[in-house]
Amino acid sequence: MSTENLDNHPFLKALKEHNVTLKASDTSEIPPDSLISVRNLSKVYTLGDIEVPALNNANFDICKGQIVFIVGPSGSGKTTLLNLIGGIDSCTTGVIYIDGQDITQYSGKKLTRFRKRYLSFVFQFYSLLPTLTALENVELTMELIDVDRKTMRQKARDYLDMVELSSRANNFPSQLSGGERQRVAIARALAKKPSILLVDEPTGQLDQKTGDSIVRLIQQIAKQEGITVILVTHDQELLKYADRVIQLRSGDIISDGVQPYNQENRYA
Repeated sequence: MSTENLDNHPFLKALKEHNVTLKASDTSEIPPDSLISVRNLSKVYTLGDIEVPALNNANFDICKGQIVFIVGPSGSGKTTLLNLIGGIDSCTTGVIYIDGQDITQYSGKKLTRFRKRYLSFVFQFYSLLPTLTALENVELTMELIDVDRKTMRQKARDYLDMVELSSRANNFPSQLSGGERQRVAIARALAKKPSILLVDEPTGQLDQKTGDSIVRLIQQIAKQEGITVILVTHDQELLKYADRVIQLRSGDIISDGVQPYNQENRYA
């Protein structure tokens, strides 16, 4: 890419508008197929007169279709980073560019529209509605994106089949095991056909074998559907399913790369 073309890159234009300065090495590392670009991203929480830094000057790019795991001890900034990318929380400084859009400048309403179009979430505690069946929980997501009601039920069944749970479609969450509930949550997230799937500790309530099968399922479906995944985990045994691992400690990125991750700085 020539210097002239690089100067016209929309991401760099946004950085100039927000007075964010990059080192020369930073500009050369922006891939042309970047879906998510983060620069100088920091988050500081204020508790009374005390400032608590949660994330310090994070810089990275994620390309479409990558499966990226974020690891680190409790309090290292993993969930903070996930929430910033998901537009759930606002940054103190820095820029987040997703598919050519600077989401740090969005209003609350625009962030809602952005999440509706691009993102789906899978949480540790499933977040299923207890009064709806597995099938109805998946259908609910499609109502939010205006899927034709005539085809909604069949599509919901298709997504439950994708996570190998079609036989439990009419069961309520209380009638499902932890692993089955998480599969419903994955089906619900996929029903939006997101570009990006944000996953926060999906195995935290599961045994090792069930957790492994859940993350393997996420990997397989993401590869099949071309979905970009950012997954937060404490479990080092799951890192075999990642294309790339970003390791955090005390709000700092201490390693970022393909497997194997930095064993000397391991988080566990």
